[in-house]
Amino acid sequence: MPADGLKRYRNMKQSIYHLEFKLFFRNRSSWIGIFVLLITGFAGLYFGKTFIARQQAVIEKAAVLQKKNTLNNIDHFGKDIGLLFYHNKFSLANSPNQWAAFANGQRDVNPYLISVTMLGLEGQLYDTDINNPVSLLMGNMDLSFVFIFLFPLVIIAFTYNLLSEQQESGVWSLLKAQTEKSFAIVRRKFLIRLLVIVTVTIVLFIVAKLYLALPVDFTFLSVFTLTILYLSFWFALSFFFISLNKSSNFNASALIAVWVLICVVIPASLNLFLSRKYPIPEALQNVINQREGYHEKWDMAKEVTMKPFFEHYPQLKKYPFPQEKTFSWFWYYAMQQMGDDQALESRMAIKHKLESRQDFTHLIALLFPTIQTQLGINKLAGSDLDNHLGFQEAVRKYHEQIRLHFYPAIFQEQGVSTTDIQNYKLEKYVPQQAISVRVNLLSIFVFTTILLGVSILNFRKVNRF
Repeated sequence: MPADGLKRYRNMKQSIYHLEFKLFFRNRSSWIGIFVLLITGFAGLYFGKTFIARQQAVIEKAAVLQKKNTLNNIDHFGKDIGLLFYHNKFSLANSPNQWAAFANGQRDVNPYLISVTMLGLEGQLYDTDINNPVSLLMGNMDLSFVFIFLFPLVIIAFTYNLLSEQQESGVWSLLKAQTEKSFAIVRRKFLIRLLVIVTVTIVLFIVAKLYLALPVDFTFLSVFTLTILYLSFWFALSFFFISLNKSSNFNASALIAVWVLICVVIPASLNLFLSRKYPIPEALQNVINQREGYHEKWDMAKEVTMKPFFEHYPQLKKYPFPQEKTFSWFWYYAMQQMGDDQALESRMAIKHKLESRQDFTHLIALLFPTIQTQLGINKLAGSDLDNHLGFQEAVRKYHEQIRLHFYPAIFQEQGVSTTDIQNYKLEKYVPQQAISVRVNLLSIFVFTTILLGVSILNFRKVNRF
């Protein structure tokens, strides 16, 4: 093609796209859709940040209170080191990262701050704040909620009648009579709407970066890519229903039905199924085992407690045990440890079932892009169940470290001044494992590609190219 002809072709193509943009924005519903996405996106950012800010404020307050309470306990119980550590608490916080405000995930149902004494851990590990169950049912609004649940509805509204409306009005027959590239018309309309949605997404991500102070790093790129790919899936799904050459009512009803199915019904059903398949009655039994394992030792000979205790901690045998005393803190803390040991089987059963739930969820999520996207974003935001299970393990290690550090002073009945208890401050849990969402991306990409391929084949079958 000559240079002048190529230039005219490009100018004509630009004019066509310019006309399509004008037609799209001339529709009032288009502006309403964009406005709704922006307003709900800004609201999601505000509520998500506010929710995490409240948690951060609690953690900061807990850090101050731990220091204050330690000094108060020293004043009140400083003459009895065993009694001091009976009352004194040590805190570990699952401090939210910057992305937690973007996706709150399960941070509203799982404890993010755990304060423990040196007593049995299993009776303390699951303590959490009392929450309104209605509030928990409604959940918290954040920006990830807007992308996962509200953006698809606007995409459906923008695309469901792109072809069927023109067919029903008789315009499509005229267009087909004037051009052999009728499919290009549908493609342009889709590209315009895709570009608009992507632009709104970019705007919200820029605002999120500034408002939440998010670093532009691998996590930012991963969340953005996952979001764009998820929205592309919904465009591909809408494209598929349009390729079936049905009416506008059919397209709208089918797309809304699919949205309800994969965004509401299937996640709720999956949660119910997992609760029935992997019930956790051991949670209550775990606490009962721990308490029975401790309380029953009061009526038994001290040897029943001390023998398994020294088997658990052979390094503590070097400290003399006061057999002649009716009560000693040595014996008391050994009883507490035996309570935890007796609850070990039920604790491991809980851990195994929670891990089984996670494995099953990750497996079944491969079939549902909505669940896959939510899991991926929560994982990147550090607000998923895996993060919480890692936090619980960190609490166990922290509790063990505190016990072994202060046991010698307690068992030798040393003065409080010989310990460094005043130097202990609130610690923060920092996950060490690298996070990858390659499986999430691949799953959504495969579904999107399949839908696009099937849709193109459908168009070819009815000769609409």
